Amino acid sequence: MRALAQHAGVSIATPYNLFGSKQAIMISILEVEMQAYRSQLEELRTDPITALFHAVTIATARYNADPGFYRALLFSVYNDGGTEFRSIFSGSSHAIWRELVARAVAAGHLGQEVEPNAFAVMLEHLFFGCLLEWVYGKLPMQELEIRVQYGFALTMLGVANTDAAVLLRARALSAQQSLWQTWQRAANENAISSPPSPAHARAG
Repeated sequence: MRALAQHAGVSIATPYNLFGSKQAIMISILEVEMQAYRSQLEELRTDPITALFHAVTIATARYNADPGFYRALLFSVYNDGGTEFRSIFSGSSHAIWRELVARAVAAGHLGQEVEPNAFAVMLEHLFFGCLLEWVYGKLPMQELEIRVQYGFALTMLGVANTDAAVLLRARALSAQQSLWQTWQRAANENAISSPPSPAHARAG
């Protein structure tokens, strides 16, 4: 609550006075965040597959613009908020990801057998699993974005049509190389003891 008040430039009592409860404040914040995120996605003018990757970039850019605020918000949602807050957040975000997947299926980039709800859930788990590592300070934002892009490319590659598969494979290999370079830089800067072995970074 202190982080939220600082972000708004008001006293810590003001949010309570205006909204009445922490729950009402959190719901309002999440609704505003989802609306702003959706507005940015609607401005995209690209193919459905590329839009899925841009959605990751837009989200991570928002988090990186004010990391202290978003860490506090996401920590409240996933840790302090309980299942009710988590369902509010996942419900809004799931609708966005489901819509993006459905567009990729409708455009023929992903196979017609792909069920958008189920596929979106898997993409969300991949994204938010990495995001929680960032919230707890275990993953830099730059590496988070690369990992998610890599995971998205590999996941979609298994159900993509021929043309989309070419694009997805290229994205996967590019992200793979970026990850390896990131680990090498971190090792050189003594941020980690040693990078993963080269065998883990080569394509199969």
